Amino acid sequence: MKEQSTIQTTIMSPTGELPLSVRSEDGKDGGFTLTELLVTIVIIGILTAIAVPLYLGQKDKSIRSEASGNLLSIRALLEQYYNENGCYYKDTTNTCPATSTTITGVTSIQSFLPAFKPGNQNALNYSYSIIFTSSATLYTAYANRAVSGGTQTLSIDQNSTKVGF
Repeated sequence: MKEQSTIQTTIMSPTGELPLSVRSEDGKDGGFTLTELLVTIVIIGILTAIAVPLYLGQKDKSIRSEASGNLLSIRALLEQYYNENGCYYKDTTNTCPATSTTITGVTSIQSFLPAFKPGNQNALNYSYSIIFTSSATLYTAYANRAVSGGTQTLSIDQNSTKVGF
């Protein structure tokens, strides 16, 4: 049996660069055709079209989890307050007010519920408020965030009715 060996020689252009195409033994140019490149670009485009919305949806979910966690924390703290005081809010005279009362902002909520720890206040995505009604026996806690086209609102009340979760 005769052994065949192949010697490959690369011929450089006069400027010292490699040639743009290399011919194979059957005389055809090596490399990719325009059709192959276009198919590859289309496949990458399809994968991108699938991946980007999934990523953005996960980002929105993680931002929303901040609000749901903080609202559940407010609810637990208000239930503890109710068990100790007989209503969800007492005014400066230490009575349950007959009128509606609103507490707005993390700092105000923390003054009322010192155990409320929402995280870094400068990095919060939502603003928080609590509205007390009916002699402070009912409340609704809100988390609001400005989004394109309006406001995203999540809320929870004394019956654990959740909206927007």
